[in-house]
Amino acid sequence: MSRPSRRAVLGGLALGGLLSACGGTARTAEPSAAPADVDRLTYGDDDSQVVDVRRPAGRVLGTVVLLHGGYWLPEYGLDQLDPLAERLTSRGWVTANVEYRRTGAGGGVPATLEDVAAAVDLVTTEELPGPVVTLGHSAGGHLAVWAASRTADTPGGAPRGELAGAISLSGVLDLDLASGRAGSSGPVRAFTGGTPRSAPGAYAAADPAALVPASCPVWAVQAEEDQVVPLEQATAYVAAARAAGGAARRVLVPGDHFSIIDPGAGSTAEVERLLRRAVG
Repeated sequence: MSRPSRRAVLGGLALGGLLSACGGTARTAEPSAAPADVDRLTYGDDDSQVVDVRRPAGRVLGTVVLLHGGYWLPEYGLDQLDPLAERLTSRGWVTANVEYRRTGAGGGVPATLEDVAAAVDLVTTEELPGPVVTLGHSAGGHLAVWAASRTADTPGGAPRGELAGAISLSGVLDLDLASGRAGSSGPVRAFTGGTPRSAPGAYAAADPAALVPASCPVWAVQAEEDQVVPLEQATAYVAAARAAGGAARRVLVPGDHFSIIDPGAGSTAEVERLLRRAVG
């Protein structure tokens, strides 16, 4: 029997995650033991509050904070971005792959946001080589841009360090919009605790489109054949950010929702180019 491709596995997981959000039974996915070449840092007492740091052997370009997707659900973990972390580390980046508490396993608003804030603060104050860029996929794209949009009034408080840029890979960047769309409405409402009308405080604290402009340039990278997160997410966010005076750009790349995090895909070269641009 042939082994299923990583994309097929991730596609099946995506369907399972959507079913879980609509009433299925979720399971907690604690991170497995860190590989020997990874420095696992902790930023809290929960098993999910960890950051896996990889360091390149030669010249360092900066640090990339990686935030995995999976609609903030516990079926998904930081290992989803391990291949991309390994690729970027081989290209000269320190990578900090973040795990966080997820919906149904101690997460949601505000806990997940507090975790991301603490993890990013740890990275920016741990004397890891700067500049620092956040890079997230899907729900992690939401978290990457949210981390760049924090204020003293958002969960976790004001940032302790600066970000040079934020890159969203097919990210959920407008929670208000996503809360009313088939497929995303269940996970978004589970994450926020309701609808924009029933839980306005959660949306005000968690929605990147409501927190514009971000503190740094944002690139909303979108796969042209994405069947999970629609293009309108990137388009709506960029329009809101620019209207607020922010620096934001929509970038279209070939592929689908899962190829965009495949280090062997053609889109990876564009992502690496944006990282280099972010750090100047």
